[in-house]
Amino acid sequence: MDVKRTTGKVTKKRVILGTVIFLLCAGLLFCYLNKVFSMGDADANRQTFKAFYAEPKNTIDVMYLGTSASNRYFINPLAYEEEGITCFTVATMGMPMFFVPDLIDEVQKTQDPQLYIIELRWVLKNRDLITDAHIRRVTDNLKYSSIKKDALETAFAQMDGSKGMLGDISDNMLDYYIPILKYHGRLSEGNMSPGDFKLTATKNQTKGYVMSFNTTKQVNQFPGRVSEKREPLSDIAETALKATLDKCDTLTAREDQVLFVLSPYCCLKGQKPMFNTAFDMIRDRGYTVLDFNTQEMYDELELDFDKDYYNSKHVNYIGAEKYTRYLTRYLKEHYDLPDHRGEAGYESWEKAFATYQEYVKCGIDTIGIKAYKGGPVTTIKYRGKVLKKKEMKALEEEKEQILQERNEQDGILEEAEQKQEEQKQEEQ
Repeated sequence: MDVKRTTGKVTKKRVILGTVIFLLCAGLLFCYLNKVFSMGDADANRQTFKAFYAEPKNTIDVMYLGTSASNRYFINPLAYEEEGITCFTVATMGMPMFFVPDLIDEVQKTQDPQLYIIELRWVLKNRDLITDAHIRRVTDNLKYSSIKKDALETAFAQMDGSKGMLGDISDNMLDYYIPILKYHGRLSEGNMSPGDFKLTATKNQTKGYVMSFNTTKQVNQFPGRVSEKREPLSDIAETALKATLDKCDTLTAREDQVLFVLSPYCCLKGQKPMFNTAFDMIRDRGYTVLDFNTQEMYDELELDFDKDYYNSKHVNYIGAEKYTRYLTRYLKEHYDLPDHRGEAGYESWEKAFATYQEYVKCGIDTIGIKAYKGGPVTTIKYRGKVLKKKEMKALEEEKEQILQERNEQDGILEEAEQKQEEQKQEEQ
């Protein structure tokens, strides 16, 4: 009788142990597959987050947060080379500003920056323009934690009422938490690499600055429209900016500092007035804004819209160097940031600069073949076409005429608006 009871207990323990081992193996397999079937290892946004998480604790003095206008404009290794500033950029293409508060919390888990730089391009957006990719580029790359959960809940709440792509986001919430539900089709589509299965986690090598094929290109652009007018922000942009400012208040309370920037690009008509409204909100809360979209700043940076851009929203590396050098000098003059050059533990920053130098050594690619470093750039691409000297001259004349007509039109519109406003006042 005792033997049977003992045998029964042993069998029961074996069943329990086997079940536990099976569940553990299933859980590990599930976690592995979730990492495999997620955003691809080759994705630049994923590589940036992986690089940030790999940074040694408390070695970053400046965090730069924003959209691709951040990681295409500020060359972090160059800032280190020139002033010893350790600035890391965590930015994704079209990143909604409502993620900024959660990203600040994520940063503070491992870093203690003295300064946060927050880029403002996103305030032009409205709820209907936000896509699935805009959200996933951030949330898919955050580590699992209460911060990731809060970021997702924020995104779901902000998308409520959207008439755009994410109008039905409430029906697909689960696959934001479990990536394999979203990305399992990558295997059948042939969109997988060995690195995905090996979980190699390729990292950005230049502290968040994105070196891409485009940033060695040169495409002629028109200067942006400059205006002093004000126009209202969309409700989602205003809400996101207010939430960001509230978060900034918690930073300044602990003596950290915040700087808002609007990098220089080809503003379309009606965009600058919306930025001006955002500037007013920020300055009213006591924060500094650097607006690079004025004629004075274009001159100060010596921006060349013929040669310093690869599209209307992004500079190539030549334009990025101009922006970086100016902003780096500004940071050094206005903030008490340490110089880490030559300091033990910061060798990776020197390596990052060497990587950047290797990237730019061939110069700008103007005709599909890279020019030699130091050689004069005598050709210009306009809308994908390489221009000859006569065409370049004709383009300059056309540009001058268009700019003149545009300025005249703006003047006429301003005069009409002023008359309309005077008429309203008279009626009142």
